[in-house]
Amino acid sequence: MDLKEFLALEPNYDAEGQVDLRSLELVSDYDSHLMCAICHCAFVQPVRLQCDHVFCEKCLRSAITSFRSADPDGFPCPSCRTPTSHLSMSVPRLLINMCDEIQVRCPLATEGCEEVVPRGHVQSHVDKYCGYQLVPCPDESCDKMTRKKDLQTGKRCRHDYWRCSRCEEDVMEQDYEEHDKELCPSLETVCIDCGTVVLQRALKTHIEACPEVLSSCAASKYGCQVKIRRAEITTHEQQCPLVAIGPYFEAQNTRLNSLELTTRHLQQRNEIFEDGLANIRSTLVESSRIDSRRNDTAPAADAEESADRSANVFSSNATTYLLSLHESLREEVNQMSHALTDLDARASMSIMNECLRIKEDMAHTNAAVNSVRMQVQWLMNPRLHGTRTGAMRTNGTSTPGEARSQFTPSSTPGPSSAAGSSLGPLRPRRPSDTGREGTKL
Repeated sequence: MDLKEFLALEPNYDAEGQVDLRSLELVSDYDSHLMCAICHCAFVQPVRLQCDHVFCEKCLRSAITSFRSADPDGFPCPSCRTPTSHLSMSVPRLLINMCDEIQVRCPLATEGCEEVVPRGHVQSHVDKYCGYQLVPCPDESCDKMTRKKDLQTGKRCRHDYWRCSRCEEDVMEQDYEEHDKELCPSLETVCIDCGTVVLQRALKTHIEACPEVLSSCAASKYGCQVKIRRAEITTHEQQCPLVAIGPYFEAQNTRLNSLELTTRHLQQRNEIFEDGLANIRSTLVESSRIDSRRNDTAPAADAEESADRSANVFSSNATTYLLSLHESLREEVNQMSHALTDLDARASMSIMNECLRIKEDMAHTNAAVNSVRMQVQWLMNPRLHGTRTGAMRTNGTSTPGEARSQFTPSSTPGPSSAAGSSLGPLRPRRPSDTGREGTKL
């Protein structure tokens, strides 16, 4: 089939009620070889050119029409630029089957349909089985549309309005059951976090202020994975180190984004310059060929030499300019990459210093806690206090003569007696002295 016959065919993809397969939400992936090079979607009614490249019928028709308006002589393939004048409507059946097996959602998913079907069956699903498809009301006097699942066998119109007894709102009959069970704002519901019974209309406001709702830390985007009650989130954020250095992270992210944007623009400029250089080279080659054909009457050697000389001079100047631009862009990209590496190193060093400071604070805190623990253990040791109390009671029940005999120095002269007389009466050693001397606060 030639191009004129193809354009003369009446398209069948714009029929009323036809599902647009390109606008469907994909659930499964598909091979890149099944993608049309024009619309970048899976093939829809594919056709094949002489060069064996396949395109959608609608895409190829629009491409041929737009190209014919500019150049009526021929049509090049959009992929390989090969001139073609014929095409084939028959493509391998395997290709069509692979495109039809792509899993998609129902086009009425926004209305509530949750079906996932192959793309080749989506039209049949919408026309016959989808309950959310709008159809005319069975009552001929009603001009409204109703969903297929709301139809009744009695052909009764369900577009009359009923008043809800709780919220005093007028609801259409076909939506009244759903409104009465789920959507009525006067329904009472229970907060899943605190167990409070609230109205349906106030549930969203209650959840936003409920102190029992689990909330994430403000530094969750920086790596803090803590999720605690909303009433305790303020205390946590005051102690979280990531919240303290959050402004620094924000500044670094802003700077990184600006550098990435600049790098992207430079890459685009580099690609434009490379394309321009390629076009200049192709133009020079074509001009040299045309000059050689026009100067066939002149000596071939002189013509080729002059054409080559002029082409080389022009090509060398243009190439030198474009290469200098390319080198400057490459230097700017290298500078951007070095700046990004420097920022990454600075961020890593600041995080490491903050972690070291936190570890030192924790070590001091642990030392203080251990010291307090040792003091509390000594104060609450019943053995030491029991021994000391027993010794005091024994000293209190002894007779005065015994006490005097205990504190009277020996009559035998000697250094010890002299020392005892000079220092006064000696205190007897108690069993608890050893334990006390071995305890250090």
